[in-house]
Amino acid sequence: MLNAYRIELRRSPLRTAFPVLIAVDLLVLFGRSRYWIGVWPEASVAAQVVTLFLGPVLAGVSAWQAGRASRAGMPEFLLSAARPGWQIETVRLSATLTLGFLAYGVGCLTAVAVSFGDAGPGFLWPSYLLLGASTLIIFASVGHLAGRWWPSAAFTPIVCALGCFISMLSLPFEFNVLAGPPDTHLRPLPVAIRLLLALALAVLAVTAPPMRRRAEFRKPSRPVRAIAVVSVACSLTALASVPAAGELRVDRPASATEPLCDRADKSAPRVCVWPEHRKYLPELTRMAQRLGRTDHSWIKTPAVFYEFGLRRTDLGDRGFDIAEGHVRTAAIAMSDHVFTESLGDCSPPPDERRAWQAMDNIALWLEYEAVGQDPAVADAGLHMEGVDTAQREATKASRMPSTQQQKWVEQERGHVIRESSWCKPDDWR
Repeated sequence: MLNAYRIELRRSPLRTAFPVLIAVDLLVLFGRSRYWIGVWPEASVAAQVVTLFLGPVLAGVSAWQAGRASRAGMPEFLLSAARPGWQIETVRLSATLTLGFLAYGVGCLTAVAVSFGDAGPGFLWPSYLLLGASTLIIFASVGHLAGRWWPSAAFTPIVCALGCFISMLSLPFEFNVLAGPPDTHLRPLPVAIRLLLALALAVLAVTAPPMRRRAEFRKPSRPVRAIAVVSVACSLTALASVPAAGELRVDRPASATEPLCDRADKSAPRVCVWPEHRKYLPELTRMAQRLGRTDHSWIKTPAVFYEFGLRRTDLGDRGFDIAEGHVRTAAIAMSDHVFTESLGDCSPPPDERRAWQAMDNIALWLEYEAVGQDPAVADAGLHMEGVDTAQREATKASRMPSTQQQKWVEQERGHVIRESSWCKPDDWR
């Protein structure tokens, strides 16, 4: 078996194309995005997403390898081996998976290497890596089975590669995750079911009888045929159980870890984040410091700013979010928190357009205060719809001298609190 395994490794087209696989792996890893660097769950997802592109290659190669024995004019050493057919097929599939997992492993190790310096304690999350492994096994197994049944040298590999890729994208349930913020995690049961499906398909791929009886194929023994039937049943059961198992990714409980908190100075508000987002903490603490140093006595900042997911309540979550590595989303949430803390929950009548405009103006001005940059720089690359007037007014105010800026802010505040009934104390708990 070991000699046959080595022969299959040497004959596999993946061996020649292995450098190309590595190039594809790294291109997907770094080309899709780079905000994952230094964040363990995001790095885990980035490594896992690669399988969505390695998988079709494995499916095509696996189909080519499996059909080699049935194609006319091809000498086949393993056909003369005194071994059951399922063992020969297992060797072929194992060789394909070995090279596929080697390429997958290179991507995982690369993600670790570039993240280790900024990510702090921790490592890649196993649940995401197992999810990627199940995807690779499914691709390779489907390709192997198709190659055994329809041994075309070109048509079957191409159809397998394209068909598997399109199927993965169009299924009503997920087999891949595209983002991994630290406030979410994968549930063990859905991951286990996907692994069960992958393993059942792998067993089916090597034990299923050929579609047509040929002289070179020996009839599978009764136990092997029974295993094939059981693997079909397990595959169908696992596939039906995937939607029944519920959501693959769910909210991570705040009790799962201790938040990481810091402040820019003793008088500034504290900022607490998930430990995996430690690389953003210096910038976030400076944002909180700027919001706490405004020249207006009526502006109040909370004692602590929490990242989304650390303080969930029945009413929702006021925590700030870091979307795809951008802290501007955090500035929006932090500014909104400061606005509510300072003025309360304000709801002017719908026809009081000036009051609503003043609220937008103040909120956007607070955002500019938080980021500490010229508005043109702060808004670069952002698509802000519906706030053109607020953006224009807040930009002019941010560029005014301090005394004029204070006067402008007080005028805008006056429009909001013109009627005492418009703003009520914040009841958030």
